[in-house]
Amino acid sequence: MAPLQEVQKLAPINLLQDSLKHLNGESGSNRCRTRTCQIAAVNDWEAICCWLSEYKDKSSTYRSYQKESERLLLWCLIEKKKPLSSLNRQDFEEYVNFLADPLPYHVWCGPKGSRSSQRHASSWRPFVGPLSSSAQMTALTILDSLFQYLVAASYLEFNPLALMRRKASRNHRQQAQGIKLHERILDDEDWYLLLNTLQNLPETNARERDEKARLRFLVAILFLLGLRIHELEMHCWNAFKQIHKDWWFFVIGKGDKPGKIPVNPALLDEVIRFRQHLHLPALPSPDEAIPLIPSWHHQHALGARQMGYLLKQLALKAAESIEDNPTRANKLKCFSPHWLRHLSASMQDRVGIRFGHIKANHRHESDETTRRYVHAIDKERHDDMKKLLFI
Repeated sequence: MAPLQEVQKLAPINLLQDSLKHLNGESGSNRCRTRTCQIAAVNDWEAICCWLSEYKDKSSTYRSYQKESERLLLWCLIEKKKPLSSLNRQDFEEYVNFLADPLPYHVWCGPKGSRSSQRHASSWRPFVGPLSSSAQMTALTILDSLFQYLVAASYLEFNPLALMRRKASRNHRQQAQGIKLHERILDDEDWYLLLNTLQNLPETNARERDEKARLRFLVAILFLLGLRIHELEMHCWNAFKQIHKDWWFFVIGKGDKPGKIPVNPALLDEVIRFRQHLHLPALPSPDEAIPLIPSWHHQHALGARQMGYLLKQLALKAAESIEDNPTRANKLKCFSPHWLRHLSASMQDRVGIRFGHIKANHRHESDETTRRYVHAIDKERHDDMKKLLFI
């Protein structure tokens, strides 16, 4: 079967693997033969499904992990003509090169769009184009998690990714991200433009008033708490809790790690304002399992993609007002919801919130991650350099 036809037969992927029975991994060279397998998996696809099932309650993580594991499995079957359970270190060197340039493009790359809606269509492809260096590292990190799981489950004998030296490149990547991060933090002028654009949205009818009130609260809570947008999708009003007269937001974050973030008076005002618009009591109650950002069409929370779309439209509207300044306009056109998390950390630093508190508020594991967001010391360095004169 030609590669293009094989990719088109991806959905469901297990049928593709069945059609290539000798590549399904039942006899992979890296299969563990000395210990009893701890998962109900006979072949590679079933093993991947066992791993994915561990994340069935975390939709965004599940989708990311499914995407990367399917890409790798397809590459194994179509390009390498070998089972996933036979991959070695050198294979992953080739795979990294492939991610940077997935050739032939007409076989592997297709139009950008909703992955779930297109994957059964003949035009669907696993990629939309080459992956950036950071996206490649994200893919390898996810796949490393997959292989660690399969080794721990005694499905595989060893993890070939463990042999790759990625520490140096990771450090370089972190440094590069720290520089690039400056481009993803709105300066005061653009932040106030975004807020003014929000303030000037029309309120001529009930629908417009609903949309504006929801968008205002969405911007406020993401900025004032520094949340990831998927965290906002997952939580209800009962995440707000009052302890010894102080309000806190209790969050289950990345990796299912619990945390709590102080709720300041500015956010509490926005909570009261939005809840009054929703005809709810002014303050949340401990048993109030109502979504924070409601959909107007059903009882569930507005999805992260829909939230992202609303924020993107706001930024585009702001950009339209400064088309005479293409540099600023283009920056706003690149806006994503995560920029509000960046901005929150940066602004906390600028108003004098302690470094350790910023780290705790954003639930960063390492100081290095937090340092990428805080730049007050950069201003001090710049001002100090003004003391240096020439002639």
